Amino acid sequence: MDFKFSNENENSQDQAPATGKGRQNGQLLVLLVLVGVFAYVYFFTGLIKPQPVNKPAEAPAPQVIKKPIPNRVAEAGKEGAGVAAPEVKSKTVTPTEVKPEPPKPAKAAAPPTATVAKEAPKAKQEVKKADVAKQTDKKPLPKPAEKFEQKQQAAKAVEKKQAPAEKKLVAVKAATGKEKAVEGAKTKPQVVKAGKKTIAKPEQAVRGPWTVTTGPYLLEDSMSADLARIRKAGLEASVQPDGRKKTAMNRLFLAEYADRSAAQAELEKLKHFTSDAFIIDQDGKHAVYAGSYLLNDRAVSEKARLAAAGFSLALKRAEVAIPAKVLTAGTYNDKKSAEAALKKLRNAGLKAHLTR
Repeated sequence: MDFKFSNENENSQDQAPATGKGRQNGQLLVLLVLVGVFAYVYFFTGLIKPQPVNKPAEAPAPQVIKKPIPNRVAEAGKEGAGVAAPEVKSKTVTPTEVKPEPPKPAKAAAPPTATVAKEAPKAKQEVKKADVAKQTDKKPLPKPAEKFEQKQQAAKAVEKKQAPAEKKLVAVKAATGKEKAVEGAKTKPQVVKAGKKTIAKPEQAVRGPWTVTTGPYLLEDSMSADLARIRKAGLEASVQPDGRKKTAMNRLFLAEYADRSAAQAELEKLKHFTSDAFIIDQDGKHAVYAGSYLLNDRAVSEKARLAAAGFSLALKRAEVAIPAKVLTAGTYNDKKSAEAALKKLRNAGLKAHLTR
């Protein structure tokens, strides 16, 4: 096959690269214009210029304040007088006092980084000065013997100070005692009229368990009669023990025997007529009694009855502790309720009272 090359094809191939180069040149011109505009805005205007960032100022280094070394003899005296002084360690020595340097005025145009750089060497210099002062101020510690002597001197000083202080306290107490005696002599005792004084009772005195009681009773007959009266008044009653009470008793004496068997035989004879007979052993002898009665009338009537049976009796009085009993008419938490029950019993003729 034969290929033919014409002039038209050659012209079209030459025109294609020419148009491509024209487009590239246009783009370059646009970029140059944009770069120029950006450079003008950046250098000749303040729109894109970055603003300076203010760094926070660092705190100045702490100043070292040196204190004088305390006097050891003065500290020992203070400890003896009762003032608690801090213990001085063997290795810790406080430096001497140094006046702080006045702060220098900072320059207005200087940036904050410069001030921080200047303050750092100052702090180092102050630390070096404190170390030098510590080394120069170190002194040899006292020996144990010197410490013991100092403690003895401090104790003596304390004793000397305490002696006049005690004398002063005794004098002050005596003066105050005299003043109180004079005031007591001057003040007259207040006369309180009976019946007009009102005592304010606290709530605790009003509240609490209150018990209405009657008695004490030594005779069963009188106790049973009062028990019936309490129940008749509409209250619940109960019998409670109340220990032993000493009272005069009437004893019916029969005879006294040295032999126990003889006394027992006579007691057996009395048992056929009364159940109240008993024996009392005292001083190696045995006394036989036909009975012991609280009421004199009862003892006299019993003596007459046994005399008719052939027993010759003698009436003797003796102080004897016998068991007593009380009657309770209820327990109340409120004093008003207890007083209401007390009123009922007194209206019924009973000698009742409140107890806690």
